Amino acid sequence: MHARALAAILIAGVALAAPAAATPHARVVYGYTYTDRCPGAGLADVVDRWGMYACNCTSYVAWALSANDQRIDWFIRGSMDAWNWPNVARIAHLTVDHTPAAGSVAVWPKLARPFGHVAYVTNVEPNRTIDVAEYNFPGPNGTKTWSFETRSFVRTNGALFIHVPRRDDEPRR
Repeated sequence: MHARALAAILIAGVALAAPAAATPHARVVYGYTYTDRCPGAGLADVVDRWGMYACNCTSYVAWALSANDQRIDWFIRGSMDAWNWPNVARIAHLTVDHTPAAGSVAVWPKLARPFGHVAYVTNVEPNRTIDVAEYNFPGPNGTKTWSFETRSFVRTNGALFIHVPRRDDEPRR
């Protein structure tokens, strides 16, 4: 009798300790490496480890991809203004489409011209709006926010989505 009870407890413990297959991957969005260097009102004239200007939306999304163990080997130094991310992603054979997914990169090529804007998608709502984490979202009338923020229920009009696999999912070139 004691052996069966012990076996049942052991099996239940193993089941509780194992990650649930249906649980979505929690996205890392806090902890951006350059936060302490980001000025409150202006650009940081510092190039980050990914070859992008620190404290810009592109640098933040590069960090978010790296922090979430997603591929960053597709970046091309000097070609990573936000509007150009879909083109660079296609060169690297990544999927670029109009379908949002958690962990994808949202790109608004025509926002904040001439640079565009990128954000890291943290969730897709049932109504197909998205939740994002981002730096320097262009405010009303093109004003700059110069800060990190998360936004929920963001409409996807004019956006493209880059689906970046985890580092383990595809061999590196």
